[in-house]
Amino acid sequence: MSLKLSIEENEGLFLDKMITFEKRVILQHYFSNKVNINNKERDILKKCPSAEIETIALIGILLGEKNPLNILRLRIGSVFQSDVKLAQACNNLIDSADIESAEAIMFHYDYEYDKDIEIPIIDYYIKHFK
Repeated sequence: MSLKLSIEENEGLFLDKMITFEKRVILQHYFSNKVNINNKERDILKKCPSAEIETIALIGILLGEKNPLNILRLRIGSVFQSDVKLAQACNNLIDSADIESAEAIMFHYDYEYDKDIEIPIIDYYIKHFK
């Protein structure tokens, strides 16, 4: 059985926090080939748990959103040393004002985190930037 390089056709895979390699392969395919995501894929990625820097960064790039969580994804990706192209792409989508605003929201004392989606991102962020 070969892996279909589609987020939409692998929804269950993307929503399983234990699967990492296959997610990364599909996300790298989208990034490398400049594949745009559709609304269904956007919804899947927003719910996709990930505890790996590369996957976090790829999700941030593909979503391309300026919400606080995605800004943190992109900032994490901007320091990813194993893929300079990905790191530069992440860095190009954010600026210091975006980062300050995102931190103010995401690190506010009464913000309630999603344990599967947001906690791994916050943990990486604190490890690298705080």
